[in-house]
Amino acid sequence: MNFRHSFSSTINQIKIAIGEVIEFQSRIWVINIHEGTLNDESFIINEDSFQEPMQWMVKRQYTTEMIGRVDAMKRSQVLVLTFNNTEHRLIRVK
Repeated sequence: MNFRHSFSSTINQIKIAIGEVIEFQSRIWVINIHEGTLNDESFIINEDSFQEPMQWMVKRQYTTEMIGRVDAMKRSQVLVLTFNNTEHRLIRVK
């Protein structure tokens, strides 16, 4: 009985881990960096090309708090962050 419970628990943990990997690799973000009326930069991030969640934010040196907030975003949600004295607008597309 103990073995069955342990095995079942392990299988559930594997399912959760696989689900998390599939979820992060299917996320797409639109980022707009607004520095002023003439200096806007926009780009699309597809996490499919990264090996871990939020790797693109870590590389750009966003704070841990910002990464956590963005990681928790739902589809179609918009979040505005101030980073390095510029406004960063993030939209989770998928």
